Amino acid sequence: MRPLELIKRRAYPYETEEREGTYLALNENPFPFPEELVEEVFRRVETEKLKTYYDSPNRELLRAILGYLDRGFLSFENVSIGNGADEIIYVTMLMFDRVVFFPPTYSCYKVFAKALGVKYLEIPLKEGLKVPDVTLGEGDVVFLPNPNNPTGHVFEREEVVKLLEKGAFVVLDEAYYEFHGESCVDLLKRFENLAVVRTFSKAFSLAAQRIGYVVSSRDFIDAYNRVRLPFNVSYVSQIFAKVALEHLEIFEERIRFVVRERERMKERLREKGFNVTDSRANFVFITLAEEEKERALELLRKNRVVVRNFKEGIRITVGKKEENDLVLELLGGM
Repeated sequence: MRPLELIKRRAYPYETEEREGTYLALNENPFPFPEELVEEVFRRVETEKLKTYYDSPNRELLRAILGYLDRGFLSFENVSIGNGADEIIYVTMLMFDRVVFFPPTYSCYKVFAKALGVKYLEIPLKEGLKVPDVTLGEGDVVFLPNPNNPTGHVFEREEVVKLLEKGAFVVLDEAYYEFHGESCVDLLKRFENLAVVRTFSKAFSLAAQRIGYVVSSRDFIDAYNRVRLPFNVSYVSQIFAKVALEHLEIFEERIRFVVRERERMKERLREKGFNVTDSRANFVFITLAEEEKERALELLRKNRVVVRNFKEGIRITVGKKEENDLVLELLGGM
C-alpha cells in the first residue's frame, strides 16, 4: 500500500473556493438548467427505480445521444457514458501504457496521470499553438481538447489526422463542441484509434449532474465498459441528459448568446491592447506577461471577480452580460 503522503502529493488538490462575487473560473454555463425542464425530469422519475441499480447507460439515453450526433454509421455499440467527461478520461488512462498531452492544455490530464501513477509525456505546443511532432506507439494515448482548454483555439483537422496516422490512440476532448459547432466525429469512419469525448456540463448547464459520453469504435467501447465502474451514472442524471436533448432549441438559443458575448469580449479586449486568443469555447483567454498578469488578477480580486490563472495568462468564463461588462470595465482601466 502506498504511503498516504505519496497519494496526497499525486492526487487532485481538492480545495474548496468561496463562491462570492462574480465567479468566472470553471467555464460553467451562465444560465441555470431551465426550471420547466427540472419539473419535467421529476415528473419522469419513478420512485420504484430509485432503490435499484439502474442501467448505465440506459438504452433510451444512448438512442437520444445517437440522434444528437446524427451520424448514420454509428450504433449503440459505439457510445457509452461516464460520471462526467472526467471519469471517461480517467478510466481511459488506465487502458494504455503512456499518456501524452501538449500544454497549455486541460490541467486534469497531468493531475489524473500523476494520481494514477501512469507514465506520461508532456510536450508544449509549438509556436502558433500547433501540435508538436512526436514519436508515438500503439501503447500511447494522446489527449487533445478541441477547442483547446485553456486557449480556446481550434486544432486543424490535418493536425488531428496526423496524430491518428501515427498509430497511437487519440482522445479528442470536445467538451466545448457546442460553442464551436464543428466536430471530428466523422473521422471515426476512417480511424478505429479515435475516441471523441463530450459533456453535458457546459452547453447544457448540468455540471452538478456529472454526465459525459464517449463515441468510439465498438472494440474501444466494449473495453471501456469493462474497465469503468458499473452503474457509474445515476438514474436521475440520465433523465436530465435525455430531457436536455429533447429540448435542444432552448439550449441552442443560450449557446448563441454565449458565442455573441464571447466575440464581443474578444473584440473589446483587443481594442484595449490585450493579446487574446481566437477562442471558440465559452471563455476568453488573455496571454499576459507575469507582472501584467499579477496586476490584472489583483484588480479582479479586489472587485470580487474570480477567474482562472495559468502560467501563460488568464482564462475568463463568458458569464451574464453584466458580469462580462464588469470584467471589460475593470481590465479596460489597467
